[in-house]
Amino acid sequence: MNQGRKPAKDKNKYLVASVDRAIELLFILESSPREMGVTEISRQLGVQKSTVHNLLQTLLARDFVRQTDTGHYTLGFRLMPLGLACTERLNIRRIASPYLKELAAEAEEVVLLAVLSAGQLTIIDKVEPTRPVFLIPRFDYCNTFHSSALGKVFLAYSPDEFLEKVTAEPLTRYTDKTITDKQMLMTELANVREQGYSVASNETIEGVTCLGAPIMNANGKIEAAITVSGATAWFTEKRRESVVRLMKGKAEAISAELGFRG
Repeated sequence: MNQGRKPAKDKNKYLVASVDRAIELLFILESSPREMGVTEISRQLGVQKSTVHNLLQTLLARDFVRQTDTGHYTLGFRLMPLGLACTERLNIRRIASPYLKELAAEAEEVVLLAVLSAGQLTIIDKVEPTRPVFLIPRFDYCNTFHSSALGKVFLAYSPDEFLEKVTAEPLTRYTDKTITDKQMLMTELANVREQGYSVASNETIEGVTCLGAPIMNANGKIEAAITVSGATAWFTEKRRESVVRLMKGKAEAISAELGFRG
């Protein structure tokens, strides 16, 4: 299911509706863990099946989507070099890469690097340790600011205007641990700023705990965030403290390379 990503057409009168629909169709396929049929895509996109069919044929011609043996659709291989070219141009990714690898190896958990893009959480790198890891279910984290460790870090260190915008709408409940009360979230964010890291345990996905830390730039503003994620059962209090120390150390080292002298 397409989680929280909204079409951009209401934000700019110069946007071309058909192009916007095609992009939204790609977002829908990206967020789905399986291939999708025309009827399902039509329902999620909110347009007629004939329109979806035309969009798919255009994207097929450019290899942005592909049709499987079942007749359903998924993302095409042409997107891979485009994504790689984009991420290779991100200096933060190149700078952070060796530290992420060290953190994944030392913490023995999955490590993510994320930035804010158009007001949404965007994961730009992922490193897994050499040992088998807990399989985290596929999920679109783009708007899970209140329930993910990444999101809490960005909310805690971003300008008040951004926080107000995120909390202006009802906070989605993903599990019975999700914080949906605005005042409780404010208290949580104050704790994040005080301790320098965030915790999200079973708040977006049951059984998954994430720890997050900010990466600051030379101007003292948040540039990115990193998280360490794994099975909640494995994060004992002692182990959590150890991973937090490792994570904060790597985040501080990356921040220093970006010119932060806080």
